Amino acid sequence: MVEYWQSLRLGPYIPHGHCYLWQPVLVWLHLLSDALIALSYWMIAGALIYFVQRRPDVPFRPLFWLFATFIAACGATHLLAVWTLWFPTYWVSGTVKALTALVSLATALELVPRLPQALALPNATQLMDMNRALQDEIGDRKQAEASLRTAEQEVRQLNQTLEDRVQRRTAQLEEANQQIETLLEQERQARVTLQRTTTNLQETAERLNLALSAAQMGSWDWQLDTNTQFWSPQTERIMGFEPGTVSPTAEVWAERVHPQDLPEIQALVDDAIASQAEFVGQYRMHWPDGSWHWVSAYGRVVSVKDGHAQRLVGVVQDITVAKQAELDLRASERRFRAVFEQAAVGMARLDWQGHWIQVNQKFCDILGYRPEELISRSFQSITYEGDRQQDEYYYHQLLTEHTPCQFEKRYLRKDGTPLWTLVTASVESDAADCPSAFIAIVEDIEDRKAAQEELLRRADEMANTNLMLAHTTAMLEQRNAELDQFAYVASHDLKAPLRAISNLADWIGEDLEGQIPAENRRQLELLRSRVQRMEGLINGLLEYSRVGRRQRSMVAVNLNQLLDNVIDSLDPPEQFKVEVPTDLPTLYSHKTALGQVFANLINNAIKHHHCAGEACPEGNRGTVRITWQDQGQWLEFAIADDGPGIAPQYHDKIFTIFQTLKARDDFESTGVGLAVVKKIVEAENGRVWLTSAVGEGTTFYFTWPFIKTPSTQDNEDPTAPNS
Repeated sequence: MVEYWQSLRLGPYIPHGHCYLWQPVLVWLHLLSDALIALSYWMIAGALIYFVQRRPDVPFRPLFWLFATFIAACGATHLLAVWTLWFPTYWVSGTVKALTALVSLATALELVPRLPQALALPNATQLMDMNRALQDEIGDRKQAEASLRTAEQEVRQLNQTLEDRVQRRTAQLEEANQQIETLLEQERQARVTLQRTTTNLQETAERLNLALSAAQMGSWDWQLDTNTQFWSPQTERIMGFEPGTVSPTAEVWAERVHPQDLPEIQALVDDAIASQAEFVGQYRMHWPDGSWHWVSAYGRVVSVKDGHAQRLVGVVQDITVAKQAELDLRASERRFRAVFEQAAVGMARLDWQGHWIQVNQKFCDILGYRPEELISRSFQSITYEGDRQQDEYYYHQLLTEHTPCQFEKRYLRKDGTPLWTLVTASVESDAADCPSAFIAIVEDIEDRKAAQEELLRRADEMANTNLMLAHTTAMLEQRNAELDQFAYVASHDLKAPLRAISNLADWIGEDLEGQIPAENRRQLELLRSRVQRMEGLINGLLEYSRVGRRQRSMVAVNLNQLLDNVIDSLDPPEQFKVEVPTDLPTLYSHKTALGQVFANLINNAIKHHHCAGEACPEGNRGTVRITWQDQGQWLEFAIADDGPGIAPQYHDKIFTIFQTLKARDDFESTGVGLAVVKKIVEAENGRVWLTSAVGEGTTFYFTWPFIKTPSTQDNEDPTAPNS
């Protein structure tokens, strides 16, 4: 029993705040609005009760009590609307709404029969006429009393002389007194009736004004025999006038009515007058600010004389907000219908039992059915058997949680073949915000599903390829490590005998200094140079093998500082001038590799210049000029010299390892420097080339990546060795 009442109190529902997505502004808007409405309703109900208690003579007392109960119940429904924002006591809320509905129905049933009685009460004009007649009658009675007093005085004066006539006049006087008393009694009764009628009329007017004010309605009264009208202040406001600023006439009213609505509403009024009945209509009124307002009007003939209507009374109410909401709802329905029918995806509506109640043409095209073949069928009847259990899960989720969901499923076409679709389902609510139907959006994903399967197959292939690549990479890393070890061992093992030969040559030269012939000394010098050349070749070969295989880190490189350090390390001769621009940028790159490129190219320009050594004519100077260009993602550098130049047929040869343009006996060179430059630049995906002609100098160009911000993928150890 406790669980039953607990389920009745809370139930399997969610708080109403979920419908507002718990957005603070929206929740507070509804909370404050409902709270203020509830407070206002209870204040109005309290005022009505206070009025009835203070005025025991007020007529229609049950009607006032019903109005107070109805308004208080309305306030309770709004207070429960605040409560259900957090606590889903919808059964309690529904019960209070049902009680409110019963009270409101009882109020309406009590009010309608009382309207003829209220309308039948005499108006102010009739009361004034009655009062004026009573005043005239009172004046006559006073005149009669004065005449009687005069007659009594005359009787006293003539009493002595007219004693004999007393007996004859006694009967007449008694009759006159009886008539006077009758008239006085009639006057008293008329006064009481007038007072009672006046009180009833005032009370009726107060009740009518209270009801009209509560409903924000205005009243009007049209005397047809005199063609005069009366408009209440609220009626003038509804027409867009300030109260008391306009003469209430039919012409003024007609000027305000929309031209398209005037003939219809005028015909309704004329028919009501002709048939001595009532009319109900709606029309638009033009306000001075240029806006149009919808008005609902009700009128009824209440006075007929000689078969002709004499008086027409009624009420008007501004229904702009409700009418606009109605028009917006119709427009929204039209837009939804257009979107529903013309959507590029399948759309359908299902009832609460899961049967199709509306489908668009796209949905029918996807499955190959006609609309009439699907209507009233269950969605499970065209669902692929393997997906029915999943469908049941989402169906019960929508029934219980009312939350949208999206899933993939297979429908059965009319020919029985399955079709992969993507279904997005949500709940449709009615005007009371209660679930009424389901909306399903169905998209054909057959091609997408095939593409996914192809991608999965490709992913498997890619995974296998990655495993092979990882295995190959591991083997390459192992081979590189072995190659590094071999290069190091070979370099060490080759350099050791070279150092021994060099040392032996030095010892022979020192021991036999001055004793060996010049030819033998030349041969010793030649031996030393060959040893140095061999060591240079070994060092160059070792450096060349390491390019691109060592771990490097990206750091910020200030090119001006880098070139200053490179030039300082090269220490060019005094007869050489190296020109470096001052506007070189800063970039993120492999600092050591870039410095090695600049060092090899600048050193190559100095070493092969005709001003190198003592061969430079006196007064001449060699110049090496460095320039650069920003090409967006790349920087292009140029190292130009004014040396002897290189013939075009050797432009490619010089980048080959161990290739030199001069005999090594005439000019000492390993032929490795430019090969190292080419390998470093190409390792950065750049390129290197030159322009030169014999006797016109040489310009070497190379491109380098222009990275302005540090790479997020560069997580290498900055202490690792650089290439």
